[in-house]
Amino acid sequence: MTAVSCLSLISPVGYCAASTAAAVRASIAAFAALPYRDINGEPIRGASIEAIPGEIRGRDRLAALARLAIDQVDPSLGDQLPWGDMPLVLCAREPGAQGARMNGILSDLRYRNGAPISGARSGHIAAGQISAFAAIEQSRKILRESSVEGCLIMAIDSLIDTRALNWLDQHKRLKTSEQTDGVIPGEAACLSLVTRKPLFDSRVTVRGVGLAMETATVLSEEPSRADGLTEAMRLALQEAGIAMHDVDWRLSDVAGESFAFEELALAQMRLVRRVRAEQLVWLAADCMGDCGAAAGLIQFAIAEQAFTRGYAPGAVAALHGSSLHGGRAAAIITH
Repeated sequence: MTAVSCLSLISPVGYCAASTAAAVRASIAAFAALPYRDINGEPIRGASIEAIPGEIRGRDRLAALARLAIDQVDPSLGDQLPWGDMPLVLCAREPGAQGARMNGILSDLRYRNGAPISGARSGHIAAGQISAFAAIEQSRKILRESSVEGCLIMAIDSLIDTRALNWLDQHKRLKTSEQTDGVIPGEAACLSLVTRKPLFDSRVTVRGVGLAMETATVLSEEPSRADGLTEAMRLALQEAGIAMHDVDWRLSDVAGESFAFEELALAQMRLVRRVRAEQLVWLAADCMGDCGAAAGLIQFAIAEQAFTRGYAPGAVAALHGSSLHGGRAAAIITH
């Protein structure tokens, strides 16, 4: 058994997991004009975090996100943890992805009691949207091989960045008045705890994780058969010991592009062997845009709130992750 509890979540629609999940549940979006313009000179719409001034950019913006995430940790949870003794896995964007560097971004961070937030065996995973899934796998390995009480996972990313926005616009992946099949940029920071057994009432239990690669990406010319996402889901379902029709609802990092919607639907079609009345899909990006490497951990936090507060559509949820350069991931979770 592996338990995942959200300690902190900073998003454009809330400064904790509860408020963010409530906004997603109520379909409250935070889209507004950003202080950036597209190649046609029109303002770019996105979802930014108001607590961070617009003039704070690049690496300083990522550092501000990380600081906010630590400051907003609930003391009733955080004060129980052995800060400085837990490994921390940082989830980052993929190598070559445009944006600010994250080197050393956590080195000076301290919890409210002055302890460093990370301990021995800490590291980072640069896999974009699937980073959280890979980080959970790495955390499970650390927990099996050591006596540490738990592992921390922090996911930080911001597409509110000149380099990222320009790359998206140049590759026709940015949603504009002329390019409707694109993503809306967002940003977020999330900190979660992975343990062998639940330490808190608010958590999700990971029943299975699957990781795979896809060659037919949104940047390639290959026809998509959703092979990678299908394989990731198959591995997660196999570990959980269930079939696709046993999944009650799903969450995904799909952020607006038709390619991603089609891939998600195709993967489901290839795995379903029994008809269900419904299988809802929740998309956090509908409210906060594409949050990059933070998108995976956001799914876990939203599912945790739904389970804890009793409004989840069922007992079993499936989470999906798709990175730009082909990484695909899935997880099966329960309360």
